[in-house]
Amino acid sequence: MAAKRAMFKEVNGRYSGPDLENEVLEFWREHDVFAKTLEATKDGPQFSFNEGPPTANGKPGIHHVLARSFKDVFPRYKTMRGYHVPRKAGWDTHGLPVEHEVEKELGIFDKLEIEEKVGVAEFTKRCRDSVMRYIGDWEKMTERMGFWVNLDEAYYTLNNSYIESVWNLLSKIWDKDLIYRGYKVVPYDPRIGATLSSHELAQGYKEVEDPSITVRFKLADEDDTFFLVWTTTPWTLPSNLALAVGESIDYSYCLSDGQTLIVAEALREAVFRDVEHSVVKTVKGVELVGKRYEQMFDYLECDADKAFTVLPADFVSTEDGTGIVHTAPAYGVDDLALGMANDLPVVHGVGLDGHFVAAVEPVAGLFFKDADKIIIRLLKERGIMFRSERYRHNYPFGWRTGDPILYYAKNAWYIRTSQFRERMAELNQTINWVPEHIRDGRFGNWLENNVDWALSRERFWGTPLPVWTDGDGDYVCVGSIAELEELTGRELQELDLHRPAVDEITFEKDGKTWERVPEVIDCWFDSGAMSYAQWHYPFENQDKFEKHFPADYICEAIDQTRGWFYTLHAIATLVSDSVAFRNCICLNLIVDKDGKKMSKSIGNIIDPYDVFDTVGADALRWYFLARLSPDAPKRVSVEIVADVASSFINTFWNTYGFFVLYARLDEVDLSRDIPLEQRPEIDRWALALLHSTITTVTDALDHFDAKTAGEALEAFVDQLSNWYVRRNRRRFWKSSDPEDTQSAYLTLYECLKGVHELMAPFVPFLAEHVYQNLVRTVDKDAPVSVHMGNWPEADPAWKNDDLLFDIGVVQKVVGLARAARGQSGVRTRQPLSRLLVRAPNDAAAKALASHQEQILEELNVKSIEFIARDAGLVSYRIKPNLPRIGKRYGKLIPVIRKALDEADGAAIAAAAAKRESFEIVAGSETITLQGEDVLVETSSAEGYACGEDAGFLTALDTTLTDELISEGVAREIVRSVQDARKQAGLEVSDRITLGVSGSEAVETALQVHRDYVMNETLAIAWAVGQSDPLYSGERQLGEMHWSIEFAK
Repeated sequence: MAAKRAMFKEVNGRYSGPDLENEVLEFWREHDVFAKTLEATKDGPQFSFNEGPPTANGKPGIHHVLARSFKDVFPRYKTMRGYHVPRKAGWDTHGLPVEHEVEKELGIFDKLEIEEKVGVAEFTKRCRDSVMRYIGDWEKMTERMGFWVNLDEAYYTLNNSYIESVWNLLSKIWDKDLIYRGYKVVPYDPRIGATLSSHELAQGYKEVEDPSITVRFKLADEDDTFFLVWTTTPWTLPSNLALAVGESIDYSYCLSDGQTLIVAEALREAVFRDVEHSVVKTVKGVELVGKRYEQMFDYLECDADKAFTVLPADFVSTEDGTGIVHTAPAYGVDDLALGMANDLPVVHGVGLDGHFVAAVEPVAGLFFKDADKIIIRLLKERGIMFRSERYRHNYPFGWRTGDPILYYAKNAWYIRTSQFRERMAELNQTINWVPEHIRDGRFGNWLENNVDWALSRERFWGTPLPVWTDGDGDYVCVGSIAELEELTGRELQELDLHRPAVDEITFEKDGKTWERVPEVIDCWFDSGAMSYAQWHYPFENQDKFEKHFPADYICEAIDQTRGWFYTLHAIATLVSDSVAFRNCICLNLIVDKDGKKMSKSIGNIIDPYDVFDTVGADALRWYFLARLSPDAPKRVSVEIVADVASSFINTFWNTYGFFVLYARLDEVDLSRDIPLEQRPEIDRWALALLHSTITTVTDALDHFDAKTAGEALEAFVDQLSNWYVRRNRRRFWKSSDPEDTQSAYLTLYECLKGVHELMAPFVPFLAEHVYQNLVRTVDKDAPVSVHMGNWPEADPAWKNDDLLFDIGVVQKVVGLARAARGQSGVRTRQPLSRLLVRAPNDAAAKALASHQEQILEELNVKSIEFIARDAGLVSYRIKPNLPRIGKRYGKLIPVIRKALDEADGAAIAAAAAKRESFEIVAGSETITLQGEDVLVETSSAEGYACGEDAGFLTALDTTLTDELISEGVAREIVRSVQDARKQAGLEVSDRITLGVSGSEAVETALQVHRDYVMNETLAIAWAVGQSDPLYSGERQLGEMHWSIEFAK
């Protein structure tokens, strides 16, 4: 070490997260620490991280702090292990939310009106401005929470370089014949020509009354035989092309009023109600498949082979309707899928304006919903209406227009991802998902049910689909600006690859003029392309791409299993036959302190700065990372996070402050080592525990398990504070053995150094602050920051599992006895005569026997006696847990209650503690019960306070003698004087002249124990009735009272 004596800075007695964090932020800025960590590790192995790009057209929320805490912790950890971890920020700049923001600003929602009044150029300019508006807020929050990511070289999905890489990917997919033009049923608002997102759709539901009709479809080759079919959309009947049945469903031919009507047997009575009928025969649906029926309305032509036939379909059920489903591929998701599978065309009776086309003569020109009444009248007039009713239900309406939504099959561009379903599933098996169940659960199921990716969108703002057409059905996909330049013969490097500029690019080929198709692409393709496009690959940065692909680590919330996670995986599979990422943490969503979803309307959203400015970012990070598993719902409030600061962080801070306080007083020389074998057992135990903690934390973080690592750190800090420091205070300020004191300083320093470095990825501000004071004051040659390759190594010499076991046994017994004392009402400072102990095995008994002095000190008892393993000082009453077994056993409960009363209570209690099953004889039968099936009540033997668990039994003899009572009073006096010293503002090393007087019990105690009281309170003289004391005060405990006075 470069410095012999440490010059530690004084530590504030109170931890203030916001103040400390702002100081550290200034330090990081001044020394450009993030850049230095990258420079220091540039020759190390690379660990690649991909940032999921947020859309920055709104302010960041506390859920972004959650994701960014997980995104930050593992790159910091890997950096400290010597890995080079470049972290490139990114911004997702296209998509519907951006257009919505601009539409709201303009107050215009009709696409045609936008084109006429605003123009596409102005509209896309406003979109560009909108996404840049809040980036400053995001960058500020990113820095404030300690998320290290390269903001200066961030990728933007709107940049030409990014778009060109996206075009290249699409071109590669196109060349594999995986992009095609087909139909997709979308929720469509015909008034403004807009396709709605699921979010928009959810805003417009209303309860309405609509038709509910059952009609007859006549079989083509059978007289007076009809399928009964139910529908709530009569206006779709002119576009009917098929009927669907379930192959395994039973269907009955029913004779009624001279006609044979076919209906699902399970729905027969519900359909016919009071209509007289008789069942002629019942067949399986598979026997109906292929039967032809007569077209109900012949206004629209269709000559497909399977048109107007019965088709099998999985979506048919017997929950409602007739069990036979009217299928119009133009107007339903299931309908279209069934039609495409059977080569049926899309036949539209309604135009994009929502009005019937001229060919459907009776309703030509009518708005689609207004046509229902006329169609119902026609059905009645033709005698094919079986029943006509009305019913109330929720139906979506345009949130902008208030008009009913039309589910409409529109031409769209698709990627044939279903062709790679199995390969995507195979590659998914190689990904390490945290939590693991995501792989075969939510993500695996999504892949298993994969359908072709609807690529195109009819919008203004987005990456233009790079497909040009001659207008006669021929298309070419352009993969680069250079390729487009070659086709056009123009220099296009300055071209903005957005609408409308790109729409103006045409070229001549084969004697025809080629123009770009009007669509833009799904913005999820943009974000999923970032593996390639963030580097402008393949046009440059090939080396960087190869080093980063696949990414070692990504993280986002669980909703991204169908978003970013999927698009990354799909594009990498199609283009590179590879995974896009090797490890992925999938986070559950944030809720408020009551478990409710956060929303503006409820008013329960938490601003991140409400936490940052009161408790600090570190406490919030620790809560997210160390207290909650990724798949647990994240309950958040300022109070919950404040509890983290007041528990774990304050415990660590106080321990750190204790060390610095005494090290400053003693001007400790940490360069003077004490060999491990010469240190006391408790020091060797602390270092053994540090060794175990380093091993546990390192292994957990290697497996992307922040919670297990955090739990190990919390346990270590608790042991360091509440066992090591508490038991060793005297060694720091009262010891007459300088070697022993030096050993204590060295041990506590090594523990604090190790644990704050382990904590650094979780609480980077706190760790940095401690590092600057604890490490750089000792070693001037140490790296400038804790985050620069300082991960602690577990010294093999510290490993001592036997000692950890022994002290674990001691703490187990101490914990049981303390709990028993607490229940008995005997004060902690009241000495007791003896402790009786039963150990479950020889190893535990040996550990207790060799550590008797520690147990006596901890429990304030005079002696320990070991009792036989079959000894019992606890009696048990076992009762049935009625909420669990009441219904199960019913009338047997009285017999079970009696059997439990007569059974071996100790044996049942032992089984229940281990969550094992046990048997009882209840009357004439033997019943097996689980531990949770009974309630165990215990009572201690007279004169004892007992505790029992896992085979251990502790029994404190609570009989008090006068001598014990007197000693207990002396201990209470010591505690009261120590409190008074703090109130008077004395330093821990200040000596005093002390005087204490009081009631008879106090005076009696002082006669015997005055020297003890003086020694414990650093009193060098005794004087009652001081003329000018620094402090004087009164204390009372029960019937006792005493006065305290002292002077320096």
